[in-house]
Amino acid sequence: MEIDAPPLPAPAAKRPEAVQGRVQALCRRVLGRPAGSPAAVRLPLNGWKALRVLSCVCVLLPFAALGGGLFSPPGEYWFYVRDHLLRAYLAETLFLTAGAGACAFLLGTALAWVMTMYEFRGRTVFEVLLILPLAVPPYIAAYAYEGLLGYTGMVRAVLGDLFNLQFMPLTAHLPARACAIWVYGVTLFPYVYMLTRAALRNQSAALFENALLLGGGRLRMFLRVGLPLLRPAAASGVLLVCLEVLNDFGVAGYYGLNTFTTAVFAAWFGMGDADTAVKLALMLLSLVFFVLIVGKAAHNARRFRIVSSKERPIMPRRVGGLPQAGVILLCGSACLAGFAAPLLQMLYWLRLSWDGAFTADLGRALMYTVSVATVAASAVMIAATGTVNAGRQFPGKFSVLLTQGASLGYSIPSAVLAVGIISLFVAADSLLSAYFPSLPDKVLSMGSFMLIFAYCIRFFTIGRQAVEAGFAKTGMIYAEASRTLGRGVTATFFLVDLPMVRHALVSGSVLVFIDILKELPLGLLLRPFNTETLGTTAYHFAGNEVLEETALPSLCIIAAGTAFILLMQYREHKRTRHVS
Repeated sequence: MEIDAPPLPAPAAKRPEAVQGRVQALCRRVLGRPAGSPAAVRLPLNGWKALRVLSCVCVLLPFAALGGGLFSPPGEYWFYVRDHLLRAYLAETLFLTAGAGACAFLLGTALAWVMTMYEFRGRTVFEVLLILPLAVPPYIAAYAYEGLLGYTGMVRAVLGDLFNLQFMPLTAHLPARACAIWVYGVTLFPYVYMLTRAALRNQSAALFENALLLGGGRLRMFLRVGLPLLRPAAASGVLLVCLEVLNDFGVAGYYGLNTFTTAVFAAWFGMGDADTAVKLALMLLSLVFFVLIVGKAAHNARRFRIVSSKERPIMPRRVGGLPQAGVILLCGSACLAGFAAPLLQMLYWLRLSWDGAFTADLGRALMYTVSVATVAASAVMIAATGTVNAGRQFPGKFSVLLTQGASLGYSIPSAVLAVGIISLFVAADSLLSAYFPSLPDKVLSMGSFMLIFAYCIRFFTIGRQAVEAGFAKTGMIYAEASRTLGRGVTATFFLVDLPMVRHALVSGSVLVFIDILKELPLGLLLRPFNTETLGTTAYHFAGNEVLEETALPSLCIIAAGTAFILLMQYREHKRTRHVS
């Protein structure tokens, strides 16, 4: 009796359905293609993902080149720095960072509290004026205060004319560290003020009313209830201030302070020792990461959340008499110290130097700054738009990782970034000379491309945040509707997404443009030979003790920042009034 055996299963080569299913599943995981689509098997080149990867790689390349400096043999100057100067650099940097952070914290938190909790005369005007100090770069404020408080300053002249007082100038009695901390505090406190006030507006009025009903005074309520609630927002603002201080070179260099940033410049320009500059830049980078970790821990230490559904916003309490005078004095002093005093001093210097203010060199510096800033801002917004749109269309953990990597440049000091970019472009020029001998020598590192590349890395985060804010308002519903009607990702972007976020793109471009105008260390290190920007022009005039000549380039920078802040405040006021 014969029994028919069941047929043997087909070999793997004869089961195309299983192989095709595995290939399609792998393509869907890698490329995010719809299930069963023929395009998933073709493995097409995704331009949006390629742009996102390219943005991240461009940001990380300078730091990879900088890391190669760890393996370079140290020179004699490095041993001298390590044995005699390294502790002084670290102590000076930490002291300035902590002092500026504390000054900005006290001033910004106090202003946010009085502006939210009290209604007084002129409050609407102060809402705009208290943000204007951000339009004044700290190094320009340092030049202005030297003119105000120096031998020939306005303060000494006015007091001598009115009261016949003859005294030594204040800058002769104040230490350089105190002057630097004062300049940092009065120009950077809006970071703390804006974040703290935004957090205070989201708190419930019942918390503070209950604190008053339980017998605590308003000062006790602020210390026991207000500060714990505002600590995460204030920590974020202080972190931004600390990063600005670590990035600054103009103030520390003008006052002759020995920080890590000035040490990088001294090693690069003064001693011509690139290896020592690289090692100092890596130490400054480690210090930045330490500050970021401490700031993150302070932000997440103790966070409070209101879960009641009966929340009421804080209604400001009207004050009059002596309390109102005190509040107006506090707000007015902050506006005067951070914005009005530097502006008035620059206008006074402009009047003194008006005859020789408009020179051909200044015109070339203005044209060069505007052209470079325009190209860099356009490149930043193109890269940021492509990166954000790729993250919207193809989300995932890898997408978040690439976005965070591309946003690393803003938290890194400009001196560190500049040294990394110089190392990268010098290596690239060596490779080009080896493979293409007919090309000009140092074709990449001697032009403006290196400076534009540095600006793009430094301010990519600002452009990305502006684009993300624009896309957050539109959502994905319109893009999904376009995809349902048969349009691809690229066609949907140009026909649907781009017209809806054009206002965010314009705002981000202007913000990046103004930040480039204010940037000093990148311009000093990376500008082409015999070329100046507005910031470097003002810096060289101040270094030569010709402070009156710093007026016109400084006023150009201040005017651009002030116009943008006023425009943003006007748009925010219109939006708030429309919502109300």
